[in-house]
Amino acid sequence: MKDYELYTFDFDMTLVDSLKPSIGCYRKAFEVAGFPFDERKCSEYMRESLNQTFGRFSDCTCKLREFVTAFIMESEKDMVESTLFFSESMHVIEELYDRGKILCIASGKTEYRIRQTLDRFGITDHFDQIVGYERMVEQKPSPYCIDLIMGKYDIPRRNACFIGDSPNDMLCAINAGVDAIHIDRGDAIECVCDHRIHDLSELIE
Repeated sequence: MKDYELYTFDFDMTLVDSLKPSIGCYRKAFEVAGFPFDERKCSEYMRESLNQTFGRFSDCTCKLREFVTAFIMESEKDMVESTLFFSESMHVIEELYDRGKILCIASGKTEYRIRQTLDRFGITDHFDQIVGYERMVEQKPSPYCIDLIMGKYDIPRRNACFIGDSPNDMLCAINAGVDAIHIDRGDAIECVCDHRIHDLSELIE
């Protein structure tokens, strides 16, 4: 795998396994919005923004606020405690950090919840920037979050990458002009990318 200066990671289902705790959040949001809920589609919903998920059922702006608020409020209950890093994530983060690489996160999850999870495992200081829902003026696949991160450094975009599990992540990277690295967490999702990996450990090989 190519050696980059800057590694930006998606959070859910890239660094952490948050599928199980996310189901309850989607269930509550769907209930509040009055949408039919199918638990089997949660992994699909997690690969898109909350706005995109809502857009499958309605285009009502007022109801969108209720949907997003319900999801975030439900996530405050126990999602941090229920979210676990994938088995290889910690080792890869530590190794890249020890090599002096710049590590960042760009995610649709709120920055507050991301920091809480990182704090729980004692690695918040390993990440130089965290861009979450609060600052996503434009959602993925817009390159907004990557552009925001890259604007802080004098690093050629060819020396940066974005690692994620969804087609939106890959389009975001491509639109931003950084390498798109898709991690397949077992769902065999088809998407355009520069590299496809099955384990984050491939980043340090």
